[in-house]
Amino acid sequence: MSCSEIGETTDRMANHAGLLECLAVTLRGEHTGLEVKMYCSATLRRLAELISHPMIAQGALLSALVKAATWTYTDCIAEAFRAQASEPRNCVIMANHHGLLNALSRLALTRGEGVDVEKVRVTAVAAIELMSRHDEARALLAHNEGIMMALTRASYGEEQASLKNSMRRSIRSELDGSFTGSYADVSRRIGDDDESNDDMSMQSRRIQVALKNLVGAM
Repeated sequence: MSCSEIGETTDRMANHAGLLECLAVTLRGEHTGLEVKMYCSATLRRLAELISHPMIAQGALLSALVKAATWTYTDCIAEAFRAQASEPRNCVIMANHHGLLNALSRLALTRGEGVDVEKVRVTAVAAIELMSRHDEARALLAHNEGIMMALTRASYGEEQASLKNSMRRSIRSELDGSFTGSYADVSRRIGDDDESNDDMSMQSRRIQVALKNLVGAM
């Protein structure tokens, strides 16, 4: 139902008393099945893409996301925060919402290894970076210890990743003659890597600018 293209359907879901909180509480349940939790997290993500200021349901949504921020099995809750932050008019409201910055920083500082965990961290940091673009939200972000730590760690991590990728490109260029396959295959592989590296470099610059702006707002 949350994926319905009929606005009235999604509006009724968002405004249904207790639904958003119920989804969040279910995610925290110790005896709830994994599949059920995945549906709940996906529903919250979808509704976060549809709800924005000044809709009545936004307050309930943000409270639900704060409660659901313990969910890191998928990046759905982190994506929900990013979806909200991608709408400029939401950012100040998010920064002022009780417990939201702490919840978002915990997602950005999620411990563990693996692609899924990394997606959670990267997505949460992206939400912080989007919020930091707005002056009114910036002061609140700058005075949250968790937010500052998350951006600092992300900045360091992006720099390390950029250095590793540069080394890989250098080694690859020296070993071009050892590639098997057609010239087109080799070019495509290098081209894909370059595009990925460009995306990483842009994100790294955004994180560094966000960190600089927040330090200036302290």
